[in-house]
Amino acid sequence: MKASALYRSELWKAGLSAARKLPAPISGGLARLFGAGYYAFSNNRPEIVIENLLPAVNGDYVRAEKLTRELFQNFAQKLVDLWRYESGIPIEHLFRYRSGLEVFETAKQEKRGILIVTPHLGNWEFGAPILAKRGIRLLVITMEEPDPRLTEMRKASRERWGIETLVIGSNPFAFIEVIRRLEAGEVVALLVDRPHPANSVIVELFGKPFAASVAPAELARATGCKIVPVYLPRIADGYAAHTLPEIEYERAALRPMEARQALAQKIMRAFEPVIREHLSQWYHFVPIWNREESPLKQAK
Repeated sequence: MKASALYRSELWKAGLSAARKLPAPISGGLARLFGAGYYAFSNNRPEIVIENLLPAVNGDYVRAEKLTRELFQNFAQKLVDLWRYESGIPIEHLFRYRSGLEVFETAKQEKRGILIVTPHLGNWEFGAPILAKRGIRLLVITMEEPDPRLTEMRKASRERWGIETLVIGSNPFAFIEVIRRLEAGEVVALLVDRPHPANSVIVELFGKPFAASVAPAELARATGCKIVPVYLPRIADGYAAHTLPEIEYERAALRPMEARQALAQKIMRAFEPVIREHLSQWYHFVPIWNREESPLKQAK
């Protein structure tokens, strides 16, 4: 399914401009109104999101519908916060809670690479400036945006904060570059819950088959890096940055694909309770389950 027609460079520029000019309470309020309106008048996106959430609420359609309504408003607020950050406005004051950041200092001393793994939950982009402020160099792995100009705009925005971007998809040497960085003891960030089909493996999430990224397991096998799960949900008056316990594995045991699949499963299992707790901030606007086993059909 194609990305929304709203997701293009011209509108992104307009959002950046508005975020710079409007006070945060006003831009946030307008964004949430827009999110509510988009939910009410969009043809099919709400039903897709409801279907995505149903397995996590045991098929409760009414609850999934309520969470989806909240999710559209939360996503609009997330965009405003992201635009403020990408336009150069400091965001440190938004963080009310941070946990587990000492793992990055330890790995830095050991000169061991760290692979940060995170789902499309909360405002995942905000982990990068937190680390940059602590003097930790970060490489963010992303896929190409639907609009190439948007890819370059977002890349330039990260660069202003001292954050590198590696766009995969068209670059056949991207994986080699990531291995090189991890072997050099650097920190790399990767989203794990919406992979390119070529980099996916089937695991179980909320009791259903789910396509997760196998890239962390492949990189662990190649480099022996630390795998650190991180998530950044929005809370009442800002954001919280949570670092979960490191994902343990035996590098020598990762040769069989079954072992790498098991590691991908272990990563998603670590995130499952977190996603369930923050379902109205788990942003997937395209179908994530097997359409032949639609949870929406089962719920109805």
